[in-house]
Amino acid sequence: MTRFLVAMAAVVIGAGTALAGGPPPVYVVVDKVTVEANKVTIHGSFIRLKEGKGSDYEAPVEGVVCLGLDERKAAECRTEWGQWAKAAGTGRAISVGMCGDAGTMLTVKIHKPVAQIKGADAEYTTGHIGMVTAKQEWADQPPVKTLLAFVKTKKTG
Repeated sequence: MTRFLVAMAAVVIGAGTALAGGPPPVYVVVDKVTVEANKVTIHGSFIRLKEGKGSDYEAPVEGVVCLGLDERKAAECRTEWGQWAKAAGTGRAISVGMCGDAGTMLTVKIHKPVAQIKGADAEYTTGHIGMVTAKQEWADQPPVKTLLAFVKTKKTG
């Protein structure tokens, strides 16, 4: 019985370890943020993990996302929206999520930069925005390098 329990513990710990890794699935260089009572609109450049398993990212895109307020977590939403606003114009890639989970930022429609968005495309999910710091986090990661190069090209081109 003891061997069985030890074996089961090893399986559970191993499964937890396997699920615990992985880089952020979304990075955003934020240009502008508009916070309204019930939604946030984020303008910038985005790079997201490709759908499915793996660590391949889509090509970076410039665009806009619009996310609505989660009434059950209104205070948390507004706090995070303030963090998004703080990130605007810094030129740093902000990480979103971890281990394949980035909430609605992983799947929300990214509109073209000139789009006139009428309403939120999805409800904002809290707990996924990375720290907005003076130093670029994840700077050595290929998707961050790709995104920052895209932003640089966009500014010079």
